[in-house]
Amino acid sequence: MKGKEFVLAVAAIVIILSIIPLAGANPGATIRLNPSDVRDMDPGATFTVAVTIAEAVNVYGWQVNLTFTPGVLSVGEVTEGSFFEGFDETVWPVPKIENSKGFVLFSGSLWPPYPAEGAGGDGLLATVSFKVESGASSALHFDTDGTKLRTFVGGQLTPIDDFTVQDGSFTGTGMAWWSQLPLTLIAGVVIVVVLVIVTVVFLLRRRRQ
Repeated sequence: MKGKEFVLAVAAIVIILSIIPLAGANPGATIRLNPSDVRDMDPGATFTVAVTIAEAVNVYGWQVNLTFTPGVLSVGEVTEGSFFEGFDETVWPVPKIENSKGFVLFSGSLWPPYPAEGAGGDGLLATVSFKVESGASSALHFDTDGTKLRTFVGGQLTPIDDFTVQDGSFTGTGMAWWSQLPLTLIAGVVIVVVLVIVTVVFLLRRRRQ
């Protein structure tokens, strides 16, 4: 095999070996909101978001800490979902709702003696009902320190680190139209305006001279 052909063969092997693990890798579970983006709701209105999980594997317990902006939204109630449906015993502690601090903490788990395998796949963890307090905006954010998944390994509950979260948002009707534009677009407009002003000032000074 010639030198050039050898280099090409080695490069091909490296590419193949780098692709195979990626193709077979498990991306882990994802916790998200449905709908993820709530818009155009007046103060006093209510809405409900579903907290869902996708591609879960062998889950024995979960916890969610969902944060929001106090004074913009408040939580009315949290209802248990069907993710652990089909298991004999489950635990659903009373959710901790802190509207003045802007968070709601809730969780669910299987009850010992634990089954041979936990819950998996896609499912509904809970539904959260919100009341709109003002026409401003608020992020619906999964606090990563307070949002957890657990499995059962070696006779004890063990954290699952391989999962992701996808935040949501709320935008009320009281927001000005420009505040709902993408930040990149607003920044671009500001830069153009500044450049025009600087150019005009420069030309006026030059003309006076």
